[in-house]
Parts: sequence; C-alpha cells; structure tokens
Amino acid sequence: MAAEAGDCREVSSLAVEGWHVARQGWLTRWLSMGIVVALATPALADSTQDKKLDPLQWAVVDSLRYPERTTPQELLEAAIRAASVEALEPTLEFLEKFDDAFAAEPNKEETLAALGGYFQTPELSRFQRFLKRTAPAEQVDAVTFLMNGIQAAAQKKRIDADRLNKAAVDLQSNDIFTRQKAANTLMEGGTYALPMLIDLLMETGSDHNRLSESKSEFRSRKLTEEIIGQLGERGVRALVAWLGSDDFKRFPGIIDALNILVDSRCLPAGRTTNPNASAELDVASVLFAPAFIPELGDSTRSAAMRLLVKLEQQGLTDFSGEPFTKDLACRMLTTKLDELLTPHGIPSTDSLTEETTSNISPQPAVEQYLWVTDTNRPEIRYLPPNACRSLRAGHIARDLSGLGCAHPNTVRLVLLAQSEALLVFEKSPSSALNTLPVEVMTGALRGPEGFSTELTAEVLNDALDRSIPLAAAVAARAIRKSGKNTSLTNSTIQSPLVRALAAPSTLVQFEASQTLAVTSPQLPFSGSSRLLNRLLYFANSSGIDEALIVHPNHDTTEFLKSSISQYGFVPSSVSNGRLCIRKVRQSPDLRLIILSARLPDLSASEVVELLQQESLGRQLPILVMLDPLDDNKACRQRTRLVLRLHDLGNAMLTDRLDSQFFPTLKSTTNGEEVIPPRFPETLTRITGPQAIDAGWRQEQRKNRLQRASIALTILEQLGYDGWDIREAFPVAHNGLTHSETFNPAMQLLANMPSPAAQRSLFDLAWAPDLDKRIRKKAVDSLGTSLEQHGILLPNSTLRIINDMYNEDNHRDDSSISRDLVALFQPPKK
Repeated sequence: MAAEAGDCREVSSLAVEGWHVARQGWLTRWLSMGIVVALATPALADSTQDKKLDPLQWAVVDSLRYPERTTPQELLEAAIRAASVEALEPTLEFLEKFDDAFAAEPNKEETLAALGGYFQTPELSRFQRFLKRTAPAEQVDAVTFLMNGIQAAAQKKRIDADRLNKAAVDLQSNDIFTRQKAANTLMEGGTYALPMLIDLLMETGSDHNRLSESKSEFRSRKLTEEIIGQLGERGVRALVAWLGSDDFKRFPGIIDALNILVDSRCLPAGRTTNPNASAELDVASVLFAPAFIPELGDSTRSAAMRLLVKLEQQGLTDFSGEPFTKDLACRMLTTKLDELLTPHGIPSTDSLTEETTSNISPQPAVEQYLWVTDTNRPEIRYLPPNACRSLRAGHIARDLSGLGCAHPNTVRLVLLAQSEALLVFEKSPSSALNTLPVEVMTGALRGPEGFSTELTAEVLNDALDRSIPLAAAVAARAIRKSGKNTSLTNSTIQSPLVRALAAPSTLVQFEASQTLAVTSPQLPFSGSSRLLNRLLYFANSSGIDEALIVHPNHDTTEFLKSSISQYGFVPSSVSNGRLCIRKVRQSPDLRLIILSARLPDLSASEVVELLQQESLGRQLPILVMLDPLDDNKACRQRTRLVLRLHDLGNAMLTDRLDSQFFPTLKSTTNGEEVIPPRFPETLTRITGPQAIDAGWRQEQRKNRLQRASIALTILEQLGYDGWDIREAFPVAHNGLTHSETFNPAMQLLANMPSPAAQRSLFDLAWAPDLDKRIRKKAVDSLGTSLEQHGILLPNSTLRIINDMYNEDNHRDDSSISRDLVALFQPPKK
C-alpha cells in the first residue's frame, strides 16, 4: 500500500505533536524563518550556478519555461525537472515563482496535500539531495521544510476520518466510477481505514451468518474484502492490537478481517522463520480469549473458533492433538506470557524516533500499533522496546484474567505484567511511583483471593529473576504500603526484599530498603548489614549531577573539568581505576564517568567490567576517552578497546578533542559555519535523550534529595530500635548543608551516641548569623542528644562552655551563650 510504504514516522509525529503546518500555514512558518528571502535570492548560491548550461540542460530548461507555468504544482514540477539535469539557477528561479504562486493560494493546506498526492516520495528525495549538495544551507532548510509540509499534509488527508467515512459510503454506490474512487481512497488510507472497512464487513454480514443479500451488498462486501486483503502484514498487526482494546462490539468484524488476511497469506513470519517470534503476538494467541469468554457474545466466539481451526489446519498454530478447550487456552497463553516476560520477549528495534531537537539523533524504537481511544482506531506509535513488550504482555495478561485461569504460575505472571504496566510508559518512573495510589498498586497485584503480601513477595522474586525492575519496585512498595501485617520472621517476604538490595536498579534498591526497614526492624537478620549500607548510600546525596573524571594527568583532568562543567555537571576527579571504584560506591549523585583509556593500575576495560559487577543499583554511563596519540598512532590500542567495549552497553569510546566540548568553525564556500559541540550528541548516545533535558535532570536531582531525606529518617528510626548508626555521621553532617535534608539530618545526629555528632550540633548552635528558628532547632537537638547520651563533647568544647559560664564578655552573642549554657546546668531542685 502506498500509504503504508511511506515513512510512517510522519504518522507518529502527527499523532504526538499535532500538525504544526496546518495551524500556521507553510508560508507563514517559512516567512518567520526568513527562508523566503533565501529562495528568492539565487545570487547567494555557490559559484557553480555561474557556469554555462550545456545544450541538454538548456533544452530541458527551455521546455519548462514555455508555455509559462503558473500553478504551484506546475512550478514545483518544473523545479524538480530542472534539478534532475542539475541546473541550479533555473531550479531556484522556479522555486521563487512557486513561492509567489503558493502565497496566492486561498487554502494552503489543501494545496500542500494535493502536491503530496501528485509527487512521489523518491523524486522529492532526489530533489532534496541535489539542493543539499549545491545550494546554500538556508535554501536547503527551506526546501526541506516544504517537503516535510507536503508529506505531512498528504498523509493527514489520506488518513482523515471524515474523508474515509465518505469513501466507505460511496463504496456501496451503484456508480462504478464512484465505487472505484472510493476504493482508491480507502486503499490510500491503509490501516487507518480499518474502522470503516470493519463496519462494512459487519453491515453486510459474513459467509457464515448471512441469509440473503442484495447485489449491492454483495458487491460492496467483495470490494471490502479485496481492500482488507491488500493491507498485508501491517493489517494483521493493526487488527491484533485492536483485539487488545475494549471495543468488544467490533470483535466479530475484526476477526472476520483477520480471516481474510489469513486466506491471503499475509501473516507475519512464524516461529520457524522468525528469530523474534517469542516477542511477537501471533494471531492464535489473541483469539483464545474471544473464543471462550461468554460475555463477548456468540458471534465473537464462533468467529474466533472458526479462525483458530483454520490456523491449525494450515499449520500456523499447534494444539498438539489435544481437544481445543479452555484449559488448553490457559496453558498456551501462560506459555506465551512466560516467553514475553523474559529478555527474549523484548522486541528488537526496527525504527527510529523523531526528535524535536535538530542536534540530537533519533533513538532506536519499535513500530507498534496500539488502540487510540480519542480517534477510535489503531494507530502506529514508536515505543521503546521495554514499553512495547509490556504492551503485548498486558494484552495476554488481560486475556488470561478474562478466561479465569487460576494456576499459581499463571497468576504470578499476570500480576507481574500488570505491575510493570503501571510505570513503563512514565517518563520518570520514580516520580510516578511516589504518586501512585495504594489501591492502584494493590489492585494490580490482586490475586484470585485478593491482595496478599506473600503472593506479592513471590511476584517480586519473579521480577528479580526476569530482570523487570519496574514490577519489582511496585511489588516492594505495595508490601510496605498495603497496611497488611507481615510477620517479621516470614522468610517468604524477607528473602526477596534482601535480594532486591542488590538489584541492578536504584529504584528497586530504595523501595526494598524502605520496606525491609519497616518489616524487619529488629536485629539480627540476614542482610541487615547490606540494608544499612544501602541506606547510607542513598542518604549521601547532595542533589547535584556529578561527573567523575578518571585520568592520571593533572592538566588533562583540569581541561576535562572545565569542559564538562558547562553542561551542568559538577566535576570531581581521581587518578586511577581503584579510586574510581571506591568513589562510585559512595556517591549516589554520580551521573557520568569519563575514563582515560590509559590508567596506571587497571586497564579501562577492567574498570568498566568491575563497575558492572558492583551492586550499585544502576549501570553508570562511561565515556572512555582516547588521547590524541592513541587516536592517531596507536591503532592497536584503539582496536583492542573497541573490541573489549563492544558488548558493554554502558561504555562508549570517544575522544577529548576541542570539538567534543566547544563550538568550532568550518570554512565553506559561503564563509565560515559554526559547528556545535559534539558532547550533547555523545551524551545522548550513551545515556539517552533525557540526558540533555534540563527539566528531567532537575526532577532526578529532586528525587535523589527526597530519597536522602527518607533514608536519614529511616536511619534515625533504626537508631531508636537499637541499631548502631554511628557510621552514618558523615552523611548526617553532609545533610545539614541542604534544606531538603536538614531536619532529618539534625534529628539523626541527636539520636547518635557519638562525640562527633554532639560537636556538630554544638557548632551549628554556636554559629554566628544563624536564623533564630534554625538555632532553636539546633539547641533543642543538642539538648535531646545530651538527655539521651550524656555529655560526649571533647574537652576543647567543654572549655568554651566554661568560658561562656564564667565570663560576661560575649555581649553580641549573649542569647546564644545563655541558651547553650542552660543545657549544661544541673536542674533546679
């Protein structure tokens, strides 16, 4: 299909962002960019236009000038034909005239759509390539914007619901020309015409339920079947996604359409020929529930059963000779869901997203149909692989729930899929989890007998086994927030939570730490030291984006520090690999590691591998920096690094040239062009597009400080429960420097039986120019510490207090002296 063979990314872009050309008009946007002037000034083109045209070029150009062309379509066609013989000046001349003609058009959107329907994508692409090679950048940008507008307008017209609905009505006309035009319109609409085609199928009945029909109905049904049969594999994927919606009344028509596509041999590659079959939803898998759920109606059930029988007869599914029963459907769907919820169930990327920022490369994605409630039809979206897997697993999980499959393994898989789906489409899963209502979490983890912490712990265990961190985080939080009484000695709950402390996900580790502290506060228990270690780690956040530079040369380190700081990172540095590993263990604020390719103790690849083995909760992005000499002369060193880092997804080899961090100038025929620095692109490739999103980074910093505050509060409570929390003094002292962590840090210091903690509170209370409310909190916390632990202050501090008591020369600080001295005076009898 022409509509489907084109670039479907346009459809995704239109669906997500809206069609800005339709709102502004192409000419208005063009004028706002100052591009009309560029097109209207051929003299700005490079010197190649001054060369004389050869006889063939003159012949083509003359044929285009006479007779005179006046409409936008004629003038754009002339520009394209002039470009085909590489006549630049005439091409720009026709574009100038096109600009004037287009400005005079009353309906610019309709004009763009007509141009998109007239010109083929390949000839527009060749036209753009010619201008990109010969014309100035401003003109290229203008024409690229025009081409995008043409294709977007044409696509919008092809998939317009009103136009397709009218075509569906005209398909039943008695006039052959009207029917042919309607059929062409519906074929152009591709899978976006499926709702209209399904309605036609259901109106005219099927071969199995119609008693009689008129000649007109028979004719329109055959035309509908022919159009559906040409949708091919895309049609199958759209209909399969549609069966995952709640549009139950159309299920009989959807299954009839799938029947047509099965007869036309348009199914996707099967298990024997498709290595990614375990990640795909095959037709049989989505028909089991419609075939057995009574609430869907007899017509749906009979249509699904007939198609399942046909699939088995054609060898497209295998029931192993068993009678087709509900029990068999449950077992086959459980097997399918089990396959999906493994690393093999994550589909391979087959497309690229479209980024709104011009200097950022598109990201790998999976083209997936999903049901869009607003438009009431299945539409293409480009999803991350994990989100795509979750969508497909959710479809199967819903069908298993509808069938009432109650095997324990089936129930755990369903709950696993449902809990992951709560967060997988969120931009910031951590923030979304913090605001997720308890009833939503417990509802997603509710088994046949209701919510159970033991069953939720089993789901947590499965999520850890299958590397599904979002489901694990939801399960750990649900155990804590459900309000269910959990036995402190219940290993069924405690063991998975202790395992989660070493999960490769910061979110999972933090949720498990909180839940363990609530459910297992009494010492000793297996994993208690690991719990304390994780709480200290989270409490050590300062709310910054830290970048660690690992390089043995001081001058190079300083250069990298100054370079990286302009991108919002706070740089720190170490000189060797062992210090790097120690630093990573301590700082939750580390967002990036810049690693020298040559280190004095460990090799770069050894450092990367050791960091991957650390239970840090995340894999930090690592940029392995080649020195200029490595890049130019030591090809063996570079080759070895490339081979060793190839399978390490969190590490990337790059350089430290000036162009990496700073803008550079490039000489062109039109002067000097400013080339932006490469570091944003490098950062995006290693960490994803969110790395240069200031809003997203700010939200992550806020989340880390919030975690630090919670961790400090938990440590204080553990101190009350008898834990030795003196090890937490450095993180508590650091917490006094941030408003978000100030109160819990001060309370933790007050509860800590440590001379250093008391001295820290005393120094804060005695500090000059301190806000009165903060000073009062410090004095009260010091008083709490003295009451609980006695006087632990060193002699130097006690002498200061003695001077305050005996001397009256601190008039400026008299109130401070009285408050502090009062804490050390014996109570009056």
